[in-house]
Amino acid sequence: MAEPIFGGQAFILEAGRGNSPTLLLVHGLGDQASSTWAGLIEELAVDYHVLAVDLPGFGRSDKLNRLYSPKEYAAYLRWLVDRFSAEPVVLLGHSLGGGVALRFAADYPRQVQRLVLIDVAGILHRKIITRDMLDPNLRGRLPQLPAKPLERIDEWVGNLITSLPRLPMDVEQILASETLRARVLAGDPGRIAGLALVHEDFSRALRTIEAPTFIIWGEEDQVTPLRTGLLLEALLPRASLLVIPGAGHVPMAQQPGLFRAALGRVLVENPAPRVPPTGPADRIGTCQNEQGLTFSGRYERLEIADCDEVRLVGVYANGVTIRGSRVTIEQGVIQGEGTVLRVVDSVVLASGLWVEGDTALAVTSSRLDLAGVELIGRETAVQADETSTLLFSVSQLTSSRGRKLIHGNFIPPKPD
Repeated sequence: MAEPIFGGQAFILEAGRGNSPTLLLVHGLGDQASSTWAGLIEELAVDYHVLAVDLPGFGRSDKLNRLYSPKEYAAYLRWLVDRFSAEPVVLLGHSLGGGVALRFAADYPRQVQRLVLIDVAGILHRKIITRDMLDPNLRGRLPQLPAKPLERIDEWVGNLITSLPRLPMDVEQILASETLRARVLAGDPGRIAGLALVHEDFSRALRTIEAPTFIIWGEEDQVTPLRTGLLLEALLPRASLLVIPGAGHVPMAQQPGLFRAALGRVLVENPAPRVPPTGPADRIGTCQNEQGLTFSGRYERLEIADCDEVRLVGVYANGVTIRGSRVTIEQGVIQGEGTVLRVVDSVVLASGLWVEGDTALAVTSSRLDLAGVELIGRETAVQADETSTLLFSVSQLTSSRGRKLIHGNFIPPKPD
């Protein structure tokens, strides 16, 4: 049918009873489009009024040279919901569709009853994506992916993502201009949508969404790693994360039985409340010249020196010191007096972390990749020397200077 947002013909699949709750399914990149859900729609239509779209630019919908951004796609979904549903919808989004679902829930909160996010793409800053997450040789890394989606992902990664640092001009200029989209991106909807997605900053949106949210993630996803699911669970106020073992980026195809069971749960349950770990908080955890240690639970403090591949998983501590080490932090709270997180000569990757102290974070000669992190300094949020590199994704800094969202490299404030 004709749609007014992009000005083309859009394919919409409708199933089930119109007076049942509406379930809106939004796919990821690739011309498989709504066929991603083919094995689920008949089953879901027993209890739901199901809408499965081929997003404009994909599948059986028209492929025009338009700005296929999350915001424009959210406007398209609003038109769709207004036309086909009298009530707020249950919204499922996979990969690109997950980013679109988040934008829709932030922009049109009254139209969303519940969110289900599956292996969401585009949340991390694009510098992380280009450097660490993706490379053109996905076929060798992910032989289990179906051929058609793999070809599209491979094309997207090889021809777009890895070339982002070499784009000849500002990304917003390219996306906003029909001529530049044609010249730089060949007017290809997949490239336009991919570039618009990784250029999107979800920092504010993630802090405004109130709909109960379930996040489903393939444990072995190499396209959008599990850390994105961890940060989404930490930032969204009413969210729970379910991990599908043995699945990659497309869990509904790679582990269909486990995915069906997970989806059956999240469509009827409420997200579990977050409960901090119990037990004594006077422990002191140490790592000295060791490898592969994991810490979790409550601590008075953690001291990590000259260690490799250390994980802090759900740690609650009054202070953490990391020296000469490589550390991954997965969720958790570091809260106390003075400088509560100190990093020296180290590499740290943190996702979904809350840090609060007089000085939240002090960094010397280190590289930090911080995603979904809240740094609250009663005096200073971050102290960093000029030899350190800090890259933030969808994070927030609060100090005596005020509060700001940060999605990109940290630039130290100028002295007063």
